Amino acid sequence: MQGDQLIAQRYRLLERIGTGGMGVVWRARDEQLDRVVAVKQARLSDAVSGRTLRREARLAAGVQHPNVVTFFDVVADGDELWLVMEYVPSRSLAELLTERSSLPVRTVAEIGVQVAAALAAVHERGIVHRDVKPGNVLITDDGRAKLTDFGISRSVRTDETLTDSPLIGGTPGYLAPEVAQGHAPTPASDVFSLGATLFAAAEGVPPFGGGNEYATIHRAAEGAVPQPRQASDLAPALAALMRSAPADRPTAAAAHDLLAAGLDGLPAAAPLRPAGGRRRGLVLAGVTVAAVVVLAGVALIVVHGKGKPGTPAAGAGASAGPAKLGIGRDPRSGDPCRLVDPAPLKPFGDPEVDPDYGNFDRCDVIIHRPGDDVQADVKVELQDAPADKAAPEGQRTRSAPFDVFGDPAQDGDCVRLIRLQDGYLVRVTIADDPGDHLDVCQAAGVAVASATKVLAASGVPARATPWPAGSLARVDACALLDPATLGSAAGVAAPVQVEPGYGNWTCDWDSSASSRGVTVIFDRDQPPDGGTGQLVQVAGHDVYLKTDEFADDTCQALLVYRRYTDAHGEAAVEQLKVVVHGDPPSAQLCAPATALAGTVVSKLPQA
Repeated sequence: MQGDQLIAQRYRLLERIGTGGMGVVWRARDEQLDRVVAVKQARLSDAVSGRTLRREARLAAGVQHPNVVTFFDVVADGDELWLVMEYVPSRSLAELLTERSSLPVRTVAEIGVQVAAALAAVHERGIVHRDVKPGNVLITDDGRAKLTDFGISRSVRTDETLTDSPLIGGTPGYLAPEVAQGHAPTPASDVFSLGATLFAAAEGVPPFGGGNEYATIHRAAEGAVPQPRQASDLAPALAALMRSAPADRPTAAAAHDLLAAGLDGLPAAAPLRPAGGRRRGLVLAGVTVAAVVVLAGVALIVVHGKGKPGTPAAGAGASAGPAKLGIGRDPRSGDPCRLVDPAPLKPFGDPEVDPDYGNFDRCDVIIHRPGDDVQADVKVELQDAPADKAAPEGQRTRSAPFDVFGDPAQDGDCVRLIRLQDGYLVRVTIADDPGDHLDVCQAAGVAVASATKVLAASGVPARATPWPAGSLARVDACALLDPATLGSAAGVAAPVQVEPGYGNWTCDWDSSASSRGVTVIFDRDQPPDGGTGQLVQVAGHDVYLKTDEFADDTCQALLVYRRYTDAHGEAAVEQLKVVVHGDPPSAQLCAPATALAGTVVSKLPQA
């Protein structure tokens, strides 16, 4: 087999990229849909029949999850069978461990959270993976883990008997004791293999060692897992996943929650792929504050109390799954970054996920375009449903089972609104640098297709990791100010209407008796500098005051709350914006904005 060969009159082989449990894997181009895919050539033998391979295809096609490599098709080309799958630019966890021996404990836990979520989706479909190991965990450039290679999976919901299966399926160093003893694999044995995979990632060697396969299988059958020496605070979770008795192990879903709950206590780790040359914002100086005022107006259409959580979300897995392919849970647990996929955006430039910019309902993909520092920004945001339940404005189209609304590009931006079945919205906005010639609406269509693919499978996925204990993400913006303070400090006359935004990460207070209003917005960005505004100190916090050069009725007090290191290893801050708008001119609104910032500081938890 060689490059440039056409398979099934459709898939053009480009290059060989690896081997899987059942054959050679190639990067190829689907000439009908003009997209890059991965195709796996079957190596049929006495132990692997065409029937087995077609069963693999049928099983894999039923799993749709952002942490599982997606299966597209199975085709015949002469006497050969080929599987067609999502192409994931990545390295396997095994390759990373070959390079680095072991990984930081937090990185291992974050990988474990994602793979456990993948296994939970696999098990929900009645499938046992049977070969969870570092070689079958792919790590993308943006740090996402994807489970792959269901080549020896089997369905546990059919009467099918696989007489051509080996006596013991899987890789010896990662076998559960019962499988090594000859018993049939189960979801519990997958959980054990996940624990063994994470053990190897933290310790540098699998729990039962390597070398002679028969000796390794014998050690696995005895089930004596050695005490980890480098796993530190992750060790109790690993011990739970690798308990000797299958009934004593957590399910994959419970393993996800166990690993996620322990992340807060683990030290930060540098990203696997350092990133540089990033530039945020993609807006002209002075436009940001104007956008804040616009947002304040938009918030008026939100139902009072809509999206207000009873208890701030600590992380994923604490509530029920999605309802009617929407949010279906505490809105704060939804993760917009799991709706973005940078790979399909590669035809437009070099995409890079930025999960630490803007409010907590948002995730960006920065597309580095040809030219000197030319970029486009793909912004995906979660939004509450309109109070009147009316359809969004714009031309309606369909993507998967969802209505999508939007109009042609305006001023270099293209906006698309995906309406979920429970009324929530996903807003996709693409903004391009001035002078570039990106077809922003074409790129928006690609981003919408990626999002609706995930939404159709699971609704808005929950966050894989909880918010840090000191994060503003756990704070209710509407609880930071009250009508009395707004009246005395900022002249917002009673009656005051309170309008929370999505997740209560934004709050707007307006008065029907005066022109004054106040908005509080949470935000993440790089640390501010001298160009951010006039620096003052308020209760020990840096506060930057800035009026809007485009409007004469606004002053913003930007309060720096928490400093941290973002997903790319760069300095970042959580901050909140207190915006006072209305008469008189902006310069006279900065004093009340500063006073309100002082009130807000007194109500914030210690960062």
